[in-house]
Amino acid sequence: MKQANKSTRDRCPACSSPAAHLLDWEFSGLGDSIFNYTAHFFCCQDCSLVYVQNIDDEKLAQYYAGECSYFEKPHFAVTSPTNQEKYEAYIRFLNDNRVAPVDMADIGCGRGGFVSRLSERWEAACWGVDVDMRSMPQGEGKDKAAFRMGDAAQLPFGDRSLGLLTYFHILEHVRDLHGLLSEAVRVLQPDGFIMIEVPDAERYRAHPIGSAFWISIREHIYHYTAKALVAALQSHGFHILQVSRQTLPTPEFSYPSLMVLARKRERPAAVANIPIAGDVAAYVLESREALLRQAQEILGVAENQQVTLWGCSAELFSLLPLLDRRRVRICDSSKLKQGTSYKGMAIEDPRSVPISGTLIIAPYLHGVAIKSTARQLGWSESAMHLLH
Repeated sequence: MKQANKSTRDRCPACSSPAAHLLDWEFSGLGDSIFNYTAHFFCCQDCSLVYVQNIDDEKLAQYYAGECSYFEKPHFAVTSPTNQEKYEAYIRFLNDNRVAPVDMADIGCGRGGFVSRLSERWEAACWGVDVDMRSMPQGEGKDKAAFRMGDAAQLPFGDRSLGLLTYFHILEHVRDLHGLLSEAVRVLQPDGFIMIEVPDAERYRAHPIGSAFWISIREHIYHYTAKALVAALQSHGFHILQVSRQTLPTPEFSYPSLMVLARKRERPAAVANIPIAGDVAAYVLESREALLRQAQEILGVAENQQVTLWGCSAELFSLLPLLDRRRVRICDSSKLKQGTSYKGMAIEDPRSVPISGTLIIAPYLHGVAIKSTARQLGWSESAMHLLH
């Protein structure tokens, strides 16, 4: 429900055009999570960027410092064949656009998979930068890559010191988009390159994973169109060299990739032919309707029997605010999550949950594995249901 005192108008953080309130989406989280709030989604009337208006980078920093567990998830494993395939796609993109080896930094490098791979053949300095020391390799790598702690808005490099900055899956997580791009302009040498990859929101519908999956990723506060990303770069004087749409792999699924390569110019660049934006707002509204239907189905089951929800996933954190907490219980295999709660409800060990009623397996990406474990615990096929 909309708040009476809440503005329904805004300026697009990508292109500065008028933006309007699209919908409210109540997220949730464990304990005192920053995501126990209602997100106000806005949509730009020109570039079609969809974004969360009422969150800032200070709040998000609390999430990455505390709740976030990227550093331990197999999804980000640098030795995964699918992730290595993705790194090669990034390198091909640079090579195809004739970006010669220059001193570079990968911002938000995580475990350093891409920058370490690049350093094997890149005849210039390679740096990895991340805010999370838990994920980064320490010190010098076995190749030429080295790593520094740093924030995308305050890079640990001097003015005009690097020839290439890469940002893979960073800009959808950062509220101050223009602060990030201003810092890139400061660090890049004249004619330096910037390469950005984000999920391609215009192609979410073509890559269905489950009801509301793409919108339920709580830390994704921007859902970019090509037009939005190009407009943001051009507003900082970047000349657009290439816009690429691909489908790239991860260990669990393939995703729609939007990559843009641009070049810093000392003089304002001519405005490029900006791609026509797809209707991301319609997809978000459809996702909300699918989520509501999913919640109604669970509530219907819960009227007559106990419902156990297995898996504290992003999907579940969008569903929980729509459910009656008195009629469900939650379990998760993670010992860390078992030590927490959701609004007073303890997260239980699946081995201690009574095997009765219906078991709903929440994570879209790990449903098959959880179902196998549940079967071993004694749950019958007819009692188990996977969210989809």
